[in-house]
Amino acid sequence: MTRSTGSAGLVVGLLVAVLTAPVGVSGAVFLVPVPLSVLGVPSPAVTPTNPLFNVVAGPGVLLRGLVCGLDGLIGGHLGAHPQPRLPETALRLLLGTLATALGAHYTVQSLR
Repeated sequence: MTRSTGSAGLVVGLLVAVLTAPVGVSGAVFLVPVPLSVLGVPSPAVTPTNPLFNVVAGPGVLLRGLVCGLDGLIGGHLGAHPQPRLPETALRLLLGTLATALGAHYTVQSLR
């Protein structure tokens, strides 16, 4: 493996990680075919990248799961208390407003 192939492999690996990590996909399924077919790296050099990627990515995935899990737990607990006291129309209006605001926020972010 040459230095340029190694650099290209690093760039491809970072690109795969950046594109797949936000949606919760490990991306390791791309780390074997891309170097083999696109970069022409021999199979014995590529095969160890898959377990290595999972070992490196694992702690971040666990941390994100803990943070999102706690966030959902707190939000569910706080939302469960006022819900029985609110009339159904007020609850629908509140949830519709929140969904519209979130959709508008995502739309503005994607247009930037």
